[in-house]
Amino acid sequence: MKKTSKIYIAGHTGLIGSAIYRNLKDLSCSKIITRTHKQLDLTCKNKVERFFSREKPEYIFMSAAKVGGIHANKSYPAEFIYQNLMIQANVIDAAYKYNVKKLMFLSSSCVYPKKCRQPMREEYLMTGELESTNEPYALAKLAGMGMCRSYNKQYGAKFICVIPANAYGINDNFGENGHVLASLIRKFHTAKRKSQECVELWGTGKPKRDFLFADNIADACILLMKKNHDNEVINIGSGQ
Repeated sequence: MKKTSKIYIAGHTGLIGSAIYRNLKDLSCSKIITRTHKQLDLTCKNKVERFFSREKPEYIFMSAAKVGGIHANKSYPAEFIYQNLMIQANVIDAAYKYNVKKLMFLSSSCVYPKKCRQPMREEYLMTGELESTNEPYALAKLAGMGMCRSYNKQYGAKFICVIPANAYGINDNFGENGHVLASLIRKFHTAKRKSQECVELWGTGKPKRDFLFADNIADACILLMKKNHDNEVINIGSGQ
C-alpha cells in the first residue's frame, strides 16, 4: 500500500474507522475514499456494486458495522445480525469481483467463546459457546471472517481479519447503547453532575478486559495492511 493507492475506508465516521482515516491523512495518503451511510447504503448489493465499479478501490479497511454495547445487543438482536451480515457479504464479494489488492476485515473480541482461556489466542476461536448477550453480532462477525477465509482459499484473495481489543477514543458513543468504557465514563460523569454518592456497575467484576485507544488500533491496522503475511486472523491488543 502506497501513499498514492486508492484506499476505501468503510465506516470512516465510526470509532476505529475515523482513527484509520486520521492516521492515513497524517501519512499524506492522497486517495482516500469515503462514503457516509446516507451516501452509500452498504446493505444494498446493487449500490455497493455500482460504487466499486465507479471508484475501483485498491485497498479496503472494512470497519463499517452496526455496533453497540450490551444494552443495544439485547434490544436489537435481529438488526445486529441482519445488517452486519448484509454489509459484510456485499463489500467482501465486491472486493473480490473488482480485484481489490487487499481487504482488512475488522472483527470483534466477542467472537471468542464465553469461557475462553486467557489470554485469548487466535487458535481458541470456535472452541466454545458464545456470550448470549451479544451472540447475534458475534455470529455475524464470525461469518464475515469465514467469508474472508473462503475467498482466500477458493479465489486466492488477500483478505485478512483483525480482532481488536476493547476500543475507546475519539468519536466513541457515550449514549445508552455505547460500549463498556464509554458507558462507564458516562455513568461517572452523570454521577458527578448530579452529586451522587455512588455509581452502580453491571456484572460481577470478574471478566477481564483489554482496553486499547482507537488510534493505536489504527496504527496496527495500517502496519498489517502494508505487510505480507499468511495469517488470516490476527489479534490487536495491549496484552494487559
